[in-house]
Amino acid sequence: MKKTFIITALLISTLVINYSAQAQESKFKALFIYKFSEYVQWSTTPSPMTVGIVGTSDVKDKLESFAASKGNMQVISINSASDAAKCQMLYVPESEEKNLSLYTSFINKKSILLISDNSSKVGRGADIGFFLEAGKLRFKIDKNNIESKNMVPSSKLLALGQSIN
Repeated sequence: MKKTFIITALLISTLVINYSAQAQESKFKALFIYKFSEYVQWSTTPSPMTVGIVGTSDVKDKLESFAASKGNMQVISINSASDAAKCQMLYVPESEEKNLSLYTSFINKKSILLISDNSSKVGRGADIGFFLEAGKLRFKIDKNNIESKNMVPSSKLLALGQSIN
């Protein structure tokens, strides 16, 4: 009985720690996405900035919270590639990675910043991709692709990320 209780307690604590780590990661991804809007210059300044989230993601709730506090960003759900035309930034979470090529081909050279959960997709359609390094959230960035879509990433953004160019 005591052994079963200890094993159950360990499993529950592992799940709680894992959930907490995922919640923190979602919060930081949302904060990064929010800040990307300040460090990329579009040819025409959108107001409010519209960020599309493909599918369902905890990042959407966190980003909506940041946007509500500032009032200069709208966060919408994206259900198809054609919906992406409503956005200036598009976030594709890991759960939707199988559909990333649909979004990259639709966006092509439109001024839409495509952000992926997979840094290996940077340089292959995604402009920015997240990855973990030593337990910290980092991102890769494709300066040339961003500029080819008539957007300009700031030098501060390029300094913070790992540029592939």
